[in-house]
Amino acid sequence: WFVDSSPQRGGFGLCWRWGITGLLRRSLLWRWAAQYFPVRLHATASLPPNGGPYIFVCHPHGIFGISPMTTFGTDATDFTGKFPGIAVHLLGHSAIFRIPFFREWCLMHGHGSVDRQTCHKLLRQGHSIALAPGGARESLESTPGSMRLFLEKRKGFAKLALQTGATLVPVIAFGENELYSTIQFGSRTWARAVQEKLQRLLGFALPVFCGRTWMPLLPKRLPVDTIVGAPLRPELGMCSPPAGGFVSEPSREAVDAFHSQYCEALRALFDAHKAGYGAASMKFEIV
Repeated sequence: WFVDSSPQRGGFGLCWRWGITGLLRRSLLWRWAAQYFPVRLHATASLPPNGGPYIFVCHPHGIFGISPMTTFGTDATDFTGKFPGIAVHLLGHSAIFRIPFFREWCLMHGHGSVDRQTCHKLLRQGHSIALAPGGARESLESTPGSMRLFLEKRKGFAKLALQTGATLVPVIAFGENELYSTIQFGSRTWARAVQEKLQRLLGFALPVFCGRTWMPLLPKRLPVDTIVGAPLRPELGMCSPPAGGFVSEPSREAVDAFHSQYCEALRALFDAHKAGYGAASMKFEIV
């Protein structure tokens, strides 16, 4: 796995071309797994194939990211039926692709590493991507009944959209943080210091969590409702890509403005749907 560049290509190319990736994504195994919770996908707007490529920005990360894995890593929630003509790659940390056999399993499903090179390559090929910008840091803050998103300083996805002409799509999963009970350590405790140190060394977090009491790794059987918002493009005059849709280096002001526009749309999406999914009293935070 030290020489194979498949994670930077969004999976095994032959599996995509021969239809193996599609067959795996539509497997009854994944549909059965989605029904365990169940995980459900709700579209609030149409996403025409010629309006992309799209960057699906998923919140919250949760402990394992059950919603993005199920919704964008498989077809268990009928993504292709709700958004026909859109090929999407779920992107994750490069550490995932250093685990033998699990790495190959992910690549066969069309997953890739969430680095700059991979994002640019896939988007410029017309493929859509899905990512969770909160990452490992956000997983440490995953608490039932909360929607605390590490997004204030994470603007790479906004810059990426401006650079490639891609369209941002906000995605919120109600119920993601409820799947595991967690133990939260104070910001200045030795336990949190150890967690953050390991996060920097390993590239992923090690939260203290528990799902089912008889099997802690197994998530609780609670519904997860994934809400896909309306597509978001830069406001007129913010940053106008030339013909071909690429801007080599958008200004910091343009990135900040588009990021703020996105955060406002994300908050509006949360407010519009929180009452319908048992989160009417939930506090929405961007930190």
